[in-house]
Amino acid sequence: MAEVLRFFVTYEAVLYFLLGLGGILYFYRFWLAWQEVRLATYGLERQASRERLNQAALMLFGLLVIAVGVFVMVTFVSTSLPAQALLSTPTLSLSLESQTGQTTVTPAGDEVLTTATALPTVSVDETACIPEQIIITEPTADSAIRGSVEVVGTVDIANFGFYKFEVARAEEELWLTIQAGRSIIRDGVLVENWDTSRLPTGNYVLQLVVTDNNGTELPPCRIPVRIEAPSE
Repeated sequence: MAEVLRFFVTYEAVLYFLLGLGGILYFYRFWLAWQEVRLATYGLERQASRERLNQAALMLFGLLVIAVGVFVMVTFVSTSLPAQALLSTPTLSLSLESQTGQTTVTPAGDEVLTTATALPTVSVDETACIPEQIIITEPTADSAIRGSVEVVGTVDIANFGFYKFEVARAEEELWLTIQAGRSIIRDGVLVENWDTSRLPTGNYVLQLVVTDNNGTELPPCRIPVRIEAPSE
């Protein structure tokens, strides 16, 4: 179900465009058939024209039903599910095996080999954070955070689709999606009561990713922070 919804959300504009083209085509055919019915002199000719008229009307009705279905799926059904269900973002694993290497399993009786693989560090491009469009205002860059944290920022672009807020260790580009949403937010709460105590202490990068309604992902706004143990 999530895959179907993701398809409708990503290609919503394309689907409406194709349905609109189909609607124009069959409306033209409907109009031609209607003129033929009015001008037909013989019974067989009128019957054939009416059949073409009925076929065009049926196709117009079918396209309308599909358009309503797409609208309902995108506007109501997709928003009733957790926004993370619409994303295909890899999750962050804190296990040693997933962070340090790849495991190759050989047939029974042979040993299991683990090959260490270096993970890319997270780069931070401050120019991707655009005031009044895509930006994280709280917490601030290079700040220390602990316990329950409220993330404040803005996601407001033309042709807005949805946003997601993610976190990764500074030295490992493995992103964990914390929250996602489909509503424009202007200097408001992006994530409420994020429990940072579930992550090990250390240096992290927060990123805000915005995707437009054509499925194009904009450069992420990233800020470095340090997660510290909750004060006792």
